[in-house]
Amino acid sequence: MEKEMSDIFDVHFDDDVASNSKGINGTYDECMDYIRQYNGTNESYFEDYKGGIVSIYNETTGEMVYFEEVR
Repeated sequence: MEKEMSDIFDVHFDDDVASNSKGINGTYDECMDYIRQYNGTNESYFEDYKGGIVSIYNETTGEMVYFEEVR
């Protein structure tokens, strides 16, 4: 996966029932930092999507570039 400097990334939450976007619209590193800081807590959507998936989408290309389970 090649990340362009001008690409915009966002954090998405998904489970069997629902899907939400955090609306970060920032860099890949900002999105990854957000996941590392808050996964496993009750911050924002992390509480609602425990057992689901948190992912980073490249909003510029429409591709999912990273995912992990919400703890």
